Amino acid sequence: MSSNSDSIYNVLTFVQRHPDRVVFKPRQYANAVTVGIPDSVKVSNPEIYFPSDRLSVNLLADSFVGENGDLLNHFYELTKQSKPDFKEVWVTTSHLKRQNMYMLDLSFE
Repeated sequence: MSSNSDSIYNVLTFVQRHPDRVVFKPRQYANAVTVGIPDSVKVSNPEIYFPSDRLSVNLLADSFVGENGDLLNHFYELTKQSKPDFKEVWVTTSHLKRQNMYMLDLSFE
């Protein structure tokens, strides 16, 4: 996966703009947020970015983090972290076919 993908940016933007159309999984870890997005939402190249019933884990490129800091800060605020500080962001994605959902997990390190 290209870590600075437009697809990931578009999905994150969709979640930010339409929180009523997604499912936020209860926070299990202090530094992560997990979201379920209906698979009816258009995603470019879903077979690459949201593999069916498999996990894809990638480190977001520093350039992606730098260019999209405000967007990532929005998701960071949804974690249980107390101090606003992260250097790396890992993204885990999957297509959960039986649930008809795309899963996206952001882990802030």
